Amino acid sequence: MKNNTLFDEIYIWIRSQPLLYRFTLGTRILLALAFIPTGLVKVLGRRFATNLDTTDGGVGAFFEILYSSGSYWQFLGLSQMLAGILILWRKTSAIGSIMFLAIISNIFFITISYDFKGTWIITTLLVLAASWLCIWDWDKIRYLIDAKDSVVFQLPELSLQKGLEQGVYIVGFIAGLLFFSMIRGMGLGMTKTVTIILLCVIFVCFMLAIGLGIKNRHKNNSQKA
Repeated sequence: MKNNTLFDEIYIWIRSQPLLYRFTLGTRILLALAFIPTGLVKVLGRRFATNLDTTDGGVGAFFEILYSSGSYWQFLGLSQMLAGILILWRKTSAIGSIMFLAIISNIFFITISYDFKGTWIITTLLVLAASWLCIWDWDKIRYLIDAKDSVVFQLPELSLQKGLEQGVYIVGFIAGLLFFSMIRGMGLGMTKTVTIILLCVIFVCFMLAIGLGIKNRHKNNSQKA
């Protein structure tokens, strides 16, 4: 059996940090929200955006060509939805992270190849986020690079506190899914009041997640002491 390298030791330290675990879980939720509603629009055979000029050979024409492909447009959407769903579950997060990184890297190069104005900033952040998820699941992904790797990582089983903390993440995810589904034109009857309510719920869940994460980290540290 190989001895752990410095990289291995750093990785084990990362995977043992409760706050980094919660950061990773939050990242998974955000990426899922970025892909699931957007992918569903394509699966249902709808246009991604309706306010783009499709005659100037630019962004609008590019999306129109993809939309006109029919089955390929739906395949793109299905791939996005699948990646977004897989990263949410611990057992499938590794393959989901790889899929997400591959898809978002392709989208990133599209945004810098066409005049997407500031969209490349968002896609850059998404690439970095997907890369982080791949790093987090390195103990599984590393076998794709070196099938003979015999290093066994002793990783702690981190989890959210049952009850309030778990509920905050679930409610935040549902509110985010409804919000992004409505702004993607899923026909859910988006009104100004509903928008404000959902944004408030998302903000409150976000703040509670941070506060509970810090509180539970201190609780875990005191128990170890």
